[in-house]
Amino acid sequence: MTLMKTILTASTALVLGSGAALAETKWDLSTAWGANNFHAESAIAFADAVREGTNGSVDITVHLSGEIGVKITEKLSSVENGIIQMADMLLFLQAGDAPFLGVDTLPYLIQGQDEMKTWLEVAGPTYDEIFAKHNQKVLYYVPWPSPGVYTKEAVVSADDMNGQRIRAFNATSFDFLERLGAAPVELPFGELAAAVAAGTVDGAATSTSTGANSKLYQFTSHFNPLNWSMSPDAVTVNLDAWNALSDEERGVIQGLADKMEADFWAASAAEDSAQTKVLVDNGMTISQADDSLKTKMAEAGKAMWGEFFAKVPEAQAVVESYAAKVGK
Repeated sequence: MTLMKTILTASTALVLGSGAALAETKWDLSTAWGANNFHAESAIAFADAVREGTNGSVDITVHLSGEIGVKITEKLSSVENGIIQMADMLLFLQAGDAPFLGVDTLPYLIQGQDEMKTWLEVAGPTYDEIFAKHNQKVLYYVPWPSPGVYTKEAVVSADDMNGQRIRAFNATSFDFLERLGAAPVELPFGELAAAVAAGTVDGAATSTSTGANSKLYQFTSHFNPLNWSMSPDAVTVNLDAWNALSDEERGVIQGLADKMEADFWAASAAEDSAQTKVLVDNGMTISQADDSLKTKMAEAGKAMWGEFFAKVPEAQAVVESYAAKVGK
């Protein structure tokens, strides 16, 4: 039995009363990820559980890989305006509409799932306010595995990073890698393999999932899971659609979200472990940052926090409260 089938089986105890099912409500949930991505699998498992838990009165259709036509950067606004009733969205990609949502990309802020749990405890009320302002609420969060660096030569110390031509995946990672002494490169991901093979790029910054799925082990031989940040996806629902449900339906759906979220986090961790094994099985060497590189990461990250606060002042109190809790 797959993990998601196990999740679904274990979660459908939350079912509407034995009376006749209510009138059917149909919702569309847009995810940017493909069928084999663990976020998409989680969304499908949740939709199935909701369908069963409400005796079919709420029927959620999960649309994969943007097939419904909603851009990955427009999910917040699309749910807000009722173009779709639900979305699985990567928060920092919605920062154009709500700048605070870019905070999770800050290096050295959230490192690993334990810190992500603390972050959501502290930042949760701010997220709730933002989503309510945009006419929606969060049902659950699921973190991505953290990014690391794929390189031809081992990167362990601060000095090892100097001059490494590493493909960055967004503006924040470009800035961070540059501060670490690397020479980051802007490059469409589809051109990465050819660039590494040609020797114009030394490697890439990305997660174990993307690295394994893209077979970066064919072009690089070392991976360091620097774990410099962790970003969550959020699954949200339009408030007008939510409020149109009965109290009983809302109770079942929220109960399922609360119950299944921990299993979805476990699926994320399992994905990271499984894909790390794929890298190792294909000959990659996994290394860890030494104290010199960890110190440089902390210094660079905190400098970037201050710059973010200048642009998004409301983030400072939230970040400082969180940092005090985790000892940063």
